[in-house]
Amino acid sequence: MKLKFLGSADSAGIPVHNCNCIVCEKYREEKRVNLSTCAYLELNKKVILLDAGIDSISNIFDKKRISAVFLTHFHADHCMGLLRLRYSKDRINCYHPKDEYGFSDLFKHKHSIVYTPLEDFQEIIIEGISFTALPLKHSKNCYGYFIKSKTVQLAYLTDCFEIPQKTLEFLSSKKLDAVFIDACYDESIKKGNHLNYLQATKILDKFDAKQKYLMHTSHTTKEYIEKNKISLKYRYIKGNESFLF
Repeated sequence: MKLKFLGSADSAGIPVHNCNCIVCEKYREEKRVNLSTCAYLELNKKVILLDAGIDSISNIFDKKRISAVFLTHFHADHCMGLLRLRYSKDRINCYHPKDEYGFSDLFKHKHSIVYTPLEDFQEIIIEGISFTALPLKHSKNCYGYFIKSKTVQLAYLTDCFEIPQKTLEFLSSKKLDAVFIDACYDESIKKGNHLNYLQATKILDKFDAKQKYLMHTSHTTKEYIEKNKISLKYRYIKGNESFLF
């Protein structure tokens, strides 16, 4: 199974428009860009999306079959790409948490997208791969996903400021190959809609997983780490990193 990230940053991305912090300036010098957190599984010529917040996602996957979209929640940086993707000539199934309003007019003008709200811990099987909806605590109804193939078990946990006990118990019962978790904030931020990297680290410590990673970073968090010479137990993934399991 190949998991590839299109981005691993927060909604602002990196570099942030007209920001002259050391992180944003370094990204510009190195001609790097980290987009909002979005990933996909690649299966031959088909893909399964984990969120679709990148505006150009319909172009990125032009000529490829999108077997399904598993949406974590209806914030713009996770679903904005659906505004264009809905004009696809293919029917695309989008699985998501219950949300009365969704985002913009996606529910009103569905076009090619079929929206299916999920229940907590509901399992959906696509292309032989199992996706289980994991409740997370965020400012909107939000799901992480437990992803299982015949040989691999992954946990994809973004966005959240807390992981409910039932979700922790569910994942603790699994033999995980990798866990990816939201760690948007630096340690100086104790409360908000996301975890800081110390809070995320404590959660990762609970899991017996082969690989553990932080994601959904921000330019301010990266700057704090660099200025204070912070040594992290688990690393942040790169903006367009790929994982082969």
